[in-house]
Amino acid sequence: MRRQLLLYVRNGVPRLIVNASTGSGAKYFQGGVEQVAITPTGRFTVFREVNGQDNGSLGQLWRPKYIVGGVAIHGYSSVPAYPASHGCVRVSASAMDHLWNSAVLAIGSSVWVY
Repeated sequence: MRRQLLLYVRNGVPRLIVNASTGSGAKYFQGGVEQVAITPTGRFTVFREVNGQDNGSLGQLWRPKYIVGGVAIHGYSSVPAYPASHGCVRVSASAMDHLWNSAVLAIGSSVWVY
């Protein structure tokens, strides 16, 4: 992902643009297995959410909205303008709070990652 942005688009019109940080492409180990930090591309659906802190094996996720496997859009303390995550889409905690409060990413919402 060249541009590190999350866009909320309604009827073809961008309604919200948020800084984001996606998978770094770096290798890391999880459960003794080597992985590569890549954010999957494609069309997904929000299938699970946690309204609060979700402590995963790779760190703390703020109010995550899961889109595929363990990959989520979530708030995080570090959101650089370059790919830096293990594969999730990081946004600021305040941006994630706004997404929750506006119900933009409700369960069943479509998410396109490209």
